[in-house]
Amino acid sequence: MECYTVINENIHRFPVVIDLPHSGTFVPEDVRNRLLSGACLSNTDWFLPELYDFFPAMGFTIMVNQLSRYVVDMNRSADSARQGDYRKTVVYQENTQGSPLYSSPLDENEISRRISLYYDPYHQSLEKLLRQKLKVYPSVLLLDLHSFFLDFGNGSNQDIYLSNRCGFTSSEQTLHGLHESLTAQGYSVIDNANLGGHIINHYREIFGDRIDAVMMELRYTKYIDNRYFGEEELTKKNEMIFQLAKQKLKKVFMDFFKS
Repeated sequence: MECYTVINENIHRFPVVIDLPHSGTFVPEDVRNRLLSGACLSNTDWFLPELYDFFPAMGFTIMVNQLSRYVVDMNRSADSARQGDYRKTVVYQENTQGSPLYSSPLDENEISRRISLYYDPYHQSLEKLLRQKLKVYPSVLLLDLHSFFLDFGNGSNQDIYLSNRCGFTSSEQTLHGLHESLTAQGYSVIDNANLGGHIINHYREIFGDRIDAVMMELRYTKYIDNRYFGEEELTKKNEMIFQLAKQKLKKVFMDFFKS
């Protein structure tokens, strides 16, 4: 199985690259054999490729990670810690609820192997997509799309979290425009309450202000189901809520990219 999928690589209808780094569910057999029996790979960005399938249909370039974030996390620096809290590690030793994934810690060789085999090719491809766009356009938007079920510990309970790392990774005009397009469709939105991970920061550092990079997190209850989510792996969704969310989000981005 391919570790990632790129759609509309050579179509340059829009100065935009969209990436879904946490929506994959595939775990290679050698990795799965290391996991504890019953290990729960929770808190994936479930169903996002289906939710955002209007993007490739409209001609946007989109990169979808097929690998589970539990193999290696594309939204962490390769130099991240090898042990500890999953929020700070490139290869998790526990799931997002703190439950152990392995009977003993992975060694440095296994972590380095995953980075070389999976992580590096993903980022090489994403950088290539951005460079190709920058040959056509003077500046490009990198839209980094995620979802979530737990609040970020700051007392906020909005539907959507946006981040440009407090103005570091994009112009305020770009962030404000997306914020306004989302609120126009009835979403509650907060900016920079969660500063985002490696991707938006990394590519802004590489390309400077030729790249506007924004992360967006969508709450599970706004597109999967209106219920409590816990330590679980999801296999189904509420189709009525899902289709309504897809319609609203398509309108959001149609309005945003027109402005």
